[in-house]
Amino acid sequence: MVAPRAGHRRWPGGLVGTYALHLMSRAPIYGGELTQRIDDVTRGAWRPGAGAIYPILTGLVQRGEARVDRVNGRKTYTLTPRGAARLAEVQSRIRDRGSRFAELRSLVLDMVDPPERAEIMLDNLHRAIDAIAEIAASPESLPDARARTRILSRARAELRRGVTRLGPSRGQSPARRRSR
Repeated sequence: MVAPRAGHRRWPGGLVGTYALHLMSRAPIYGGELTQRIDDVTRGAWRPGAGAIYPILTGLVQRGEARVDRVNGRKTYTLTPRGAARLAEVQSRIRDRGSRFAELRSLVLDMVDPPERAEIMLDNLHRAIDAIAEIAASPESLPDARARTRILSRARAELRRGVTRLGPSRGQSPARRRSR
């Protein structure tokens, strides 16, 4: 096992444990619900099994970050104050280093042939645009209408900058592109 880098703190339970705490911050959960939510959010790309989920939930309980109760014969997990503090710390780290998490895509891209990389990134771009539009259209995500407008304006500006970096399209003169 490789020792963590200096200044690097391990996240007990990893991504699934942190995501479980996030869901618990909204309402108590049970293991099958966590599995289903991961499957839904990843659009079926990942569905961890009970053998992965329940040891993580048990670890959260053992560390005092979650509490387990029996509700209608089912184990239900609830966030504790200690778990809420850990979740807040992780959320702060994600906000501070969010772009670093996005760079994990480089690991995936490194495993495919170069000609396939552009297609994968175009699919990711499409999903990112859809996600931004969904967030900006949702009063639940962004209750302030001005914030929604600001997000859409920033997204449009980023897309324009990206298109400019791509250079001229084939068969289209620079004058025609500027007139659009």
